[in-house]
Amino acid sequence: MPVSRFRCAIGLILALFTFALFPLPAAAASGDQPGVMILFDGSGSMWGRLEDSKKVQKLDAAREALKSALATVPEGARVGLMFFGHRRSGDCSDIEVLTPLAAGDASRIMTPLDKLNPRGKGPIAGALREAAKALSGDPRARIILIHDNADNCRADPCEVADDLARTAPALRVHVVSVALDRDELERVACIAKVTGGQAYDVRDASGLASAISDAMRRSLDGPNDAATVPIALVVPVPAPAVATGAPGLKLSAKLSAEAPPLALPVQWRVTREGASVPDFEATGASVTAPLPAGRYSVEARIGYAVARVDATAADAGPTPVSVALNAGALRVNARNVKDGDISASALVSLTPAGATVPLWIGLSRDADFILPAGTFDVRVSESLTTQLAQIVLTPGAAVARDIISASGQLELSAVAHVDGEPLDGVTFILATDDPDAPDGRREIARSAARQPVFTLPSGTYYVTARTPMGDVRQRVGIGAGDRVKRAIPMGFAKISVSVDLGGTRRDPQAAKPFPTLIRVMRLDGDIHEVARSRAPTAEFTLPTGRFRIEASIDASRVRADQEIEIESSNPRRVALKLDGALVTLKFSSPAGSVASTDVTWEVKDAKGASVARSFEATPRLVLAPGRYTALLDVSGRQIVRNVDMTADGQSRTIDFQLP
Repeated sequence: MPVSRFRCAIGLILALFTFALFPLPAAAASGDQPGVMILFDGSGSMWGRLEDSKKVQKLDAAREALKSALATVPEGARVGLMFFGHRRSGDCSDIEVLTPLAAGDASRIMTPLDKLNPRGKGPIAGALREAAKALSGDPRARIILIHDNADNCRADPCEVADDLARTAPALRVHVVSVALDRDELERVACIAKVTGGQAYDVRDASGLASAISDAMRRSLDGPNDAATVPIALVVPVPAPAVATGAPGLKLSAKLSAEAPPLALPVQWRVTREGASVPDFEATGASVTAPLPAGRYSVEARIGYAVARVDATAADAGPTPVSVALNAGALRVNARNVKDGDISASALVSLTPAGATVPLWIGLSRDADFILPAGTFDVRVSESLTTQLAQIVLTPGAAVARDIISASGQLELSAVAHVDGEPLDGVTFILATDDPDAPDGRREIARSAARQPVFTLPSGTYYVTARTPMGDVRQRVGIGAGDRVKRAIPMGFAKISVSVDLGGTRRDPQAAKPFPTLIRVMRLDGDIHEVARSRAPTAEFTLPTGRFRIEASIDASRVRADQEIEIESSNPRRVALKLDGALVTLKFSSPAGSVASTDVTWEVKDAKGASVARSFEATPRLVLAPGRYTALLDVSGRQIVRNVDMTADGQSRTIDFQLP
């Protein structure tokens, strides 16, 4: 049986825990009971016949089973009735509340049942939504869906079930499926599973009566908590029928020889004695295999449990065959604390005792199993926590085991200042005490996420929020079940830096900015660069401390800097003025301009060091105040001129006249 199928199946077993331990209490006052809305399929397929009888229609069997269940309902119980697909052919909006939810005589529901005349489609998804609306005022509402087909109106009942689980978490939907094939069962299995209800796969009239009766009893009884100890299952068992009709095998399965039949879908394979190819395959809780009289091998499989028995089909009527699986049911619930919510992220591995390879690995929320009886090692891991347990599963037992991690969660963020928005570009490092570590602490985790969440065993941890500008450290204590949110103030201030080249703003030729480099140097400790930008105006977020802001223009010696000290998170503005001016070099001759591609310019400072070189015809340079020597070489003709740059910041053009 696929994992998705037996996860749903084990939910049915474990839902019976309280019923198995204790007798059902007497009905409470109507105000204390949940409201129950019966959602009855009125689609045309309900005229079909049941598998075990060519004479009994599904409508008649379901109607009589529901009447029997209603006859046992206390007078004060609040029950309502809805039909779908009962009035118009091909209308997926054909959904109607026949009897609103109210306390009173159950006969008011039986009357419309007698008048039902199925004829339309089966809009299950839409019907579930309307039923939930009709129950919206009841915080403990229940829905009993009785149907014989999957939704055939191109809607997804699983999506509706997910919505109901989010918007009405206390709502339970019990699903009674009448003679559905395997694909259809899989399409509707989600409804009961997601909403915490119970699913019934019924094939005959007796099973239908038992399922509806059990669903009604559970609905009126309210929510039950799952037990946490092994327990014998109690599943309603119909009275044995007299064997009549064609020969065959009527198949049912049990967890153990002493347990009652399972009301769960089992995979069946029946093979005639001596044959290698199965004569019959099906999935269901109670299945009748129409086979000639003779000897057969019967295989039953559900979850990880499988059993085989030999059986003989008699000459008259289906011969009952009950297969004992020698198995049990197990649910593993990973919780941070006792009675806490089941963890959505804990990873569970299940390994038979003595084996080295896990039988199953998955999330705790999916850790439902039907297993052969035996001993199993369970490992539950979540982030940095790991818990181990060993579980002994006996034949016929159903066990729900809570694995408590005694852990908490730590959600971190870094902010520039108190009440600020979380910062990007921060690395969070977690450490714990370790006497054997060189500095007495050992790193256990790190994350560069904006707001990381760590699941940790209870204890004390040291958090470092690291940026290129520096670290901030805090100590955090985590208790079992705690969810600690810690925003670490970095004490950062926003520093706006602007750069102005003296005189260039007054020169139209200087409209194109020069490549400017802004560097931020940290002066505390080892001097090192912590940030840079190539924009003429830049913004930096810096922690407290001493810094030097430097600005320069590439390919020149024009520079400026300013030291600042950040003591608070108050924003600062820094304006740097580059002490230099723009110089444009050109050349011409008395006869006019000279066109040549063989041009070399070089500018040297007063010490003879080269400060600029260009092969453009008309280069534009930025020079600091001082005396320079400019050399021009045009096709072998050379000119040398002295250039004096003053501190007035005025741009200038120097024309070299060729002879």
